Amino acid sequence: MLGPTDEASSPIAQAGWLDPELWKKLKAPVSRPPGKELLIAIYGMSFSNHVGTAMEAMDSRIAIRAIAGPAAPPNYSFAAYNLDRGRHQADIVILGLLASSVKAIRTLNGMTWQFEGPAPYTYPRYVLEDGKLKAIWPNSLSLAQFRAAFGNKQQWDALLTQMREHDQFFNAFLFKHNWLDNSVIVRMIRRAWAQRHQMMISNQIHSSAGFNAELDIPVLRAIITDFAATAKGDGKLPIVLVLNDRGYEDHLFQALKPTLESASIPYVSTHNIAPATDVRNFVPDGHFTESANQLIAKAMLKLIDEHFSLKLPSSATPNR
Repeated sequence: MLGPTDEASSPIAQAGWLDPELWKKLKAPVSRPPGKELLIAIYGMSFSNHVGTAMEAMDSRIAIRAIAGPAAPPNYSFAAYNLDRGRHQADIVILGLLASSVKAIRTLNGMTWQFEGPAPYTYPRYVLEDGKLKAIWPNSLSLAQFRAAFGNKQQWDALLTQMREHDQFFNAFLFKHNWLDNSVIVRMIRRAWAQRHQMMISNQIHSSAGFNAELDIPVLRAIITDFAATAKGDGKLPIVLVLNDRGYEDHLFQALKPTLESASIPYVSTHNIAPATDVRNFVPDGHFTESANQLIAKAMLKLIDEHFSLKLPSSATPNR
């Protein structure tokens, strides 16, 4: 994955870094482009990006500024939002939350909890101290810093120590390279162990009954509360986009509903638009279908219209 330069590294290695310099290369608008009435900033993952793309296609009067990481968890979305404050003139900010990524809220990177498709990008873990959010930032915050650490034993050991202390999915047997990797049998054992290890942690966080309200949900509730409060303080409309993907039904929405409603936070949840229980709403890789994204985008635009009177063109009605 790691080449001698960022450009020579694989696309997955380059993706998702919380690096404002990288965001400049994405050419995401920082102010309303000519002819646009609203600039909307979206923070999340590919799911939220797809919704943003569908919103732009439905209404040419809006522009999207999208910052995302591969399967990014809520702490990534929140950190991206915070880092981007003051760097743009968006009228609306959207926090994308993916149900299947909530389990990574106590991680520092996209490697430890995505064994089958690791992505090296990093992000902070948030904890509650005296009722307030505190960020634990990783040692490497860009691909260049990660590459430097990868080639320096002292820096790499420091990174591993930090993961061991603050990343719930870190397991040295699964993470560290050694000569046993030359054995096909050992690699098979390690892959099986990774699946067991990740399933055990995931089952502590989420079950068929929903999310464990004692583990990550208090931090997540604090995240959306802080997001909404700071956005309103900045004079922007905050929207929480709850993305309920396959296997999670409406569980994330149910976990967040009391906070969303008690704090009067505008939101759209996909559970009643493109239900996770209906396989027709998803493509084989797990993402929403194009028609499902159109329905979600239409719900987002309707919510925005309630605040900005941006009338949705009749031609934007999606086909189901």
